[in-house]
Amino acid sequence: MAEVFQNVNNFFVDERLQQMPTFPEWENDAIEQSLREIEELLEKRQAQLDESPGELETQYYWMSYVLRALGYCASVAEPPPQGVDAEDVRPDFTLFYSAEDFRRVVGMRGEREFFANALGVVRTLSWGASLDEYESEDGTYSPAFDVDRHLRNTGTNWGILTNGKVWRLYHRDSSGLLNTYFEFDLMGALESNDLDAFRTFWLVFSPEGLGGSEVGGAIVQRLLN
Repeated sequence: MAEVFQNVNNFFVDERLQQMPTFPEWENDAIEQSLREIEELLEKRQAQLDESPGELETQYYWMSYVLRALGYCASVAEPPPQGVDAEDVRPDFTLFYSAEDFRRVVGMRGEREFFANALGVVRTLSWGASLDEYESEDGTYSPAFDVDRHLRNTGTNWGILTNGKVWRLYHRDSSGLLNTYFEFDLMGALESNDLDAFRTFWLVFSPEGLGGSEVGGAIVQRLLN
């Protein structure tokens, strides 16, 4: 398998990561279907991506489609719960296991109950941008701070920070440290044509990864404990 992931500061239990090929979800037919869709998307969007699109373009032309290929219902720029500072930036995406789960809570937008059934939130940077330093009008800071803020504002457990190419997964219990996460080089996996590498990505970042499936609970929870 290509070396496309890093378990930074022991975010997951290393032994559990090594056991992933024995998980029942490893052979899920949906993995190859997701891979085909993302490969087709990459071919379609390559010219746009070569121009290093900004945050909004990366969200629209890449991330929204990748999240759909993984199986999510992804809602865009949902307002934080009432009582949270209105100036706080909204999550770029709020992830739901299914459209049914989203419809069940859509009437509670702007309330903490809306996020109670969400699997996680996503912060998207410009294509290929640094995941360690973010330039803003107020200076340079770690974009992991945005993920931590979204997790605490919404009460969700899982946060994703990505520049489209590389994805990092954070958990609310350790997101405040800013330097404890699981990192995966999605573009590296696609370029290596390594199906097993993509299986690892799918098992962590898919709805089954964050939310579970008919064969077991959330895969990330198994890796975490």
